[in-house]
Amino acid sequence: MKVVLDTNAVIFLNDFRNFEEIFTVPEVMDEIKDRNTSMKLSGMNIKTREPDEKSVKEIKKMSSETGDSGKLSQTDVKILALAKEKNLTIVSNDFNIQNVAQKFGINYVSATDKKIKKVVIWRSYCENCEKFYDDQLHCSRCGGDLIRKRVSNISLS
Repeated sequence: MKVVLDTNAVIFLNDFRNFEEIFTVPEVMDEIKDRNTSMKLSGMNIKTREPDEKSVKEIKKMSSETGDSGKLSQTDVKILALAKEKNLTIVSNDFNIQNVAQKFGINYVSATDKKIKKVVIWRSYCENCEKFYDDQLHCSRCGGDLIRKRVSNISLS
């Protein structure tokens, strides 16, 4: 299996022998601060790649459709983009990454046993005005802070 690793996968996994090829994005390498994980990385044949800007934009659009865009870091977006672009399997415990991946047919596995059970669609919601918004932090009507609210979910078999 050819994979792209999220930071938590690098930290939590100890056995990488089942992976045919291992990729990640430069930001994951930058996020590794502890000595043990750095030593683990030094012994791996890991390929660092930047996804195309077109793929990054596509993932940003896709994550807006699920309501996950506000919860994904730029690193997360790049991991999803690289996986989509190169047809890689994402290894991550991050539920927001898994949610976007599941919704749009990107293969993923968990680095541990943490895996989503449902695909969730989120929207920003103003409790004052009782109005939903896409990709906003504040209500355009009253200026209040928006909360993230589940509007639908699809169980995975």
